[in-house]
Amino acid sequence: MNNPDSLPIDVEEQRAWLMDHKQVTGASWPTLAAQIGVPSGTISQFGTGKYQGDNEKIGREIFRYRQHLATQAEIAVEAPAIPGFYETPTARRIITVLSWAQRGRLTVVATGPGTGKTSAVEHYRDSVTNVWVVTMAPSTAGVNNMQIEVLAALGEKDAVGTPQKLSRRIRDRVKNTGGLIVFDEAQHLSEKAIEEIRSWHDATGIGIALLGNEHVIARLEGGARRAAYAQLYSRVGMRHVQNLPLDGDARALAEAWNVTEPREIAYVVAQAMKPGGLRGVTMMMELATMIAAAERQPRGLSHLQDAWAQLASRPIAA
Repeated sequence: MNNPDSLPIDVEEQRAWLMDHKQVTGASWPTLAAQIGVPSGTISQFGTGKYQGDNEKIGREIFRYRQHLATQAEIAVEAPAIPGFYETPTARRIITVLSWAQRGRLTVVATGPGTGKTSAVEHYRDSVTNVWVVTMAPSTAGVNNMQIEVLAALGEKDAVGTPQKLSRRIRDRVKNTGGLIVFDEAQHLSEKAIEEIRSWHDATGIGIALLGNEHVIARLEGGARRAAYAQLYSRVGMRHVQNLPLDGDARALAEAWNVTEPREIAYVVAQAMKPGGLRGVTMMMELATMIAAAERQPRGLSHLQDAWAQLASRPIAA
């Protein structure tokens, strides 16, 4: 990889490559402009040979873009395929809670980061009918924004209307479906939003699952605010609370990555009990596999240790 500012640039070569790349990929000029980092009108005129400005400057930007594509292609070749869903003891428990919720119940799951909660939810959603997953954020904490997110999950994009009308549309959409609405990252929901969700459950019998971190349970069960959630908590038919992955979760991950040597399995299990959980170990396995490939060696314990040492120098997102 070279700095194009220090190299002579063949403008016609860059122009020919650009036109060929556009034809092969079918990309529009605006798309290419955004990826290369130049205005759409400039790149289209450069490509057709009509640009009156500094053609060499645009040629250098195209050269940078070509190097970017080349490095990404190399990474794609070297990067291992991350295993898809693999069943863990925790995933089975969460799926049981979701199945119970879909019987028209209200359930709660509170787990620490890296326990595989989201992958279990996605697997359940993809395996049965009428399951809608809504991921909450601080920006969707209030009633109206929460309703818009739910309607988007139900297939209605950019919903508008009063909160009363939006709730009516949601109730009409889910009534008699035997469905389930899953609220992931539910710790972000406001008290009023949770009460609105409870009202849908009461009116339609729709299944509701609230999933999040330990703050979900703390809000429902603890402190002075417990009374505010009394009506909802009295309806909770099943709950699951778990701070860390289980030993069996880590062993299932090791099996999914074809880790068979006992010392390597033990190392995977040990790291899974640290902050980041299964997510951190997945990142470790991916990096270790790439390190081993770069050294043209089979992946081993030393590669796992090297990868973890690199990852341990920075926090792993929850």
